Amino acid sequence: MWSPDGDTAFEGTEGPLPEVIRRFADDHPWIGGRLFGPDGEPLGYVNLCVDDEMIPRRRRDATVVEAGSTVTILAPMAGG
Repeated sequence: MWSPDGDTAFEGTEGPLPEVIRRFADDHPWIGGRLFGPDGEPLGYVNLCVDDEMIPRRRRDATVVEAGSTVTILAPMAGG
């Protein structure tokens, strides 16, 4: 993921996936608009993986990020 400082990896905390993403956005305000809509809800088209497993939107609320896990945020892709 791009960041203003060129960093691509960040430390985070464990917990429910939506809370982990929200804390990440709180800690790195430059990314919040790319992850959350104006209503404060996570954007559905942003893809999230936990330990290389793609997490479908319908399972995000039930997914728990364990200590030592890796969360990957994938930008949406479109094309033709």
